[in-house]
Amino acid sequence: MLTASGPVTILSHVPASPLQRIEQLTGRLNRLTTERELAIARSLDDGATWAEVAQPLGCSTQAAHRRYRWLRYNAKTGAVWHELPLPLPL
Repeated sequence: MLTASGPVTILSHVPASPLQRIEQLTGRLNRLTTERELAIARSLDDGATWAEVAQPLGCSTQAAHRRYRWLRYNAKTGAVWHELPLPLPL
């Protein structure tokens, strides 16, 4: 359960509707996720190890690898994408 550590301040730019707030926060979360994946992909491209990537994520090396192993980065374009594994032959 989340609790506030002090009085909650209502800002004038915050949407009045809780549903609008959810939409706003989801957009922010998606942008932050994209930025984090870019930073991870660039770190790996620069030669960082999975242990080095895992430390600031606050997870184990194995967890970082499992979650981000399919990230790819193109240094020329700055593009990041998820490359799915090849299908297993039948």
